[in-house]
Amino acid sequence: MADDLASVPEREGGSAELVPPRPAVERYDDTVSLRELYLVFRSGLPLVVVVAVACGVLAFAYRALQGQTYTAEAVVQVVRPRVSAQASAGLDVGIASVLDPDAYAVIAEDRATIERVMAAMEVGDPGGLGTLTVRAGPGPRSAEAFAVTHAVTVGADAGPETAAAVANAWAEATLETVRSLLTAPFTAAGALLSEDVAAREAAYQAASLAWAEFLAKDEREELRRRLEALVDLDAARQERLGQLEAEAAGVRARAAAAPSGTQARAQLEADLAALEAEAEHIRGDLAASGRQGEALRARLSALEAEATELQRAVSAASLAYFRASPAEASLELQEALAAGAASVVLPATPPFDPDPRNRAATVAAAVLVGGLAATLFVFLRAAVREPEPG
Repeated sequence: MADDLASVPEREGGSAELVPPRPAVERYDDTVSLRELYLVFRSGLPLVVVVAVACGVLAFAYRALQGQTYTAEAVVQVVRPRVSAQASAGLDVGIASVLDPDAYAVIAEDRATIERVMAAMEVGDPGGLGTLTVRAGPGPRSAEAFAVTHAVTVGADAGPETAAAVANAWAEATLETVRSLLTAPFTAAGALLSEDVAAREAAYQAASLAWAEFLAKDEREELRRRLEALVDLDAARQERLGQLEAEAAGVRARAAAAPSGTQARAQLEADLAALEAEAEHIRGDLAASGRQGEALRARLSALEAEATELQRAVSAASLAYFRASPAEASLELQEALAAGAASVVLPATPPFDPDPRNRAATVAAAVLVGGLAATLFVFLRAAVREPEPG
């Protein structure tokens, strides 16, 4: 007490203030030894055993009361089709449809798919179909191909035939949607390509018809024959004109040499006039034939230009049409292959034996889980228990 009072500080003026002592704080040792854990577990061991045995008995009773089941499986394979258009087609059309096992599982478990299965099996409740399970496999999964299994489990009252029928109906209903998904891009592209090919074919037919109409009234060969005949005629006229000019020159020279006023000179002048008249007539014919030749050549040139334009139109239209037409056939082939890319490779068959119940594994798992849960409860109960007074 004296020590406590001595530790009290003095106030100014020499007086001291008395301060009560602080209460002592009790400290507990929270260290847990292995012996204490063992004692806790041993004290709760009867409860652990009872709970584990009870869980095992309940699991065994559940398996015993559970009826027999039959499981049938249908395996579907989806393969990415590979199509390469010929290089000569000039127009390469290719569409890739993406589908993986996850997307396939979503389609298989979709309500619309299940309703189609119900309609096929003539049941009004999804529970009447049994337990439906879709899983990836068997086989590896890749970007080129994968397999999916449709598993259907039904009770013994439904029978193995029902399990197989439901599995096959489920696989077919799913494939109906999958094929629609795979062929939808090809169908849309095919419609657009068909319109384009039809337009190109119509243009080709119109160009061909115009060319046929031109050929029906084509005058080019007749104009060429007329020009050839006119050239030959002009050549004969030129030759005759040359002869006349030569004869006229000779007669003119003889007439100049003959005495004037004589009958011989008069005859020569008359012959000269005749020759010059004929020559002038031939020159007129040559001029007329020249104008006629120019008209024929102008008409022939216009027809040649029209024929060239029509042939160019036919050539361009035929090239466009015959380049697009093989692409349409290639797209139709790809659509057919895409529709056949998904198929049932292993249809479900009625199983010979019911599904194994695995009673031993179920009971062992129940005992283990019950024992662990009871052990955890024992240790938690010991942890929150008030400590016994020392």
